[in-house]
Amino acid sequence: MLTPSFSLKDLDAEDARTALLVARFTESELGVPLQGARLLIALSGGADSTALLVLFCALRGKYGLSLAAAHLDHALRKESAEEAEAACALCRELGVGFFSRREDVGEKARLWRCGVEEAGRRVRYAFLEDCRRDWGASWILTAHHVGDLAEDVLMRLMRGAAWPGLGGMEAVVEEEGRRVLRPLLMLEKKDLSGMLLRLGVPWREDSSNADRAWKRNRVRHDMLPLFLAENPNFYESVRRLWRCAQRDRAAWKAQAGLALEEADGGLLISDEALKKLGGEGRMRAMAEALGRMGGEVRADSLERVEAAWLRRLFPRHFSFGGGVKAELSGRGVYFHRASGR
Repeated sequence: MLTPSFSLKDLDAEDARTALLVARFTESELGVPLQGARLLIALSGGADSTALLVLFCALRGKYGLSLAAAHLDHALRKESAEEAEAACALCRELGVGFFSRREDVGEKARLWRCGVEEAGRRVRYAFLEDCRRDWGASWILTAHHVGDLAEDVLMRLMRGAAWPGLGGMEAVVEEEGRRVLRPLLMLEKKDLSGMLLRLGVPWREDSSNADRAWKRNRVRHDMLPLFLAENPNFYESVRRLWRCAQRDRAAWKAQAGLALEEADGGLLISDEALKKLGGEGRMRAMAEALGRMGGEVRADSLERVEAAWLRRLFPRHFSFGGGVKAELSGRGVYFHRASGR
């Protein structure tokens, strides 16, 4: 039974090792110290986020962690209110603070003229960031695991992502309006659900996760199993790809970041800087600016900006996934959030 005193000693040996591996990955590979940290858990109530909460509650005593959880009800399914109540009850059992909000994501999608999935992502991260700031947490923790990473790699490949973005999502995100940590990124889903089963901790399945109307679900249920059938060690291949991408991304971030200037709530790469960078450097700097603003980095989109700059086609306006726009003019290229997003 879970209690506010739940700790590593309440896990069996296998699950305790998993918890310590998560801590080691967070501190050693991600460079984020845990001792005394104040952390906000993004808790949907599914198996992954429930396991995330349980693992960090187990680590709470060893590292002196302060924990709270945040749950967003998207108001898209009739059972969503019950899921919010279950998430609240779990936090009460574990002695963890709880934040919740109900948002009509369908209405937001209509208002913003975007897909429900995109609207949900934006509303969710805005809510989590509000909670993080209000509670004074250093990081928002999400429960993405290596299966999610593999799906992300395949989806980026389909979209035409450039390197190092092709390596998949970052585990540490520090950008406009987001401070996100993904400490479970190297674990498999079976590690998480297995721990919950051994502890007798229930979770709620989101019925929409089986709906193949969503591209991510088609990738998860139809495409990813084919890769795993061809290569049972595919997840290990994804881990290696991710680590290679992180090394390059860190080096490129340092170089590209020097060209970025904060301007009017966005980021500017001046015309002078664009001239000095050269073609490859310009692409890296624009990708870094897009990433920091929370935009979708696509090679073909950046190539259009590059081609327009080379031909001096001013002014020009470009839109990117994630609600980010770019304005190309004689002063350079200016990235900013679209109004109302």
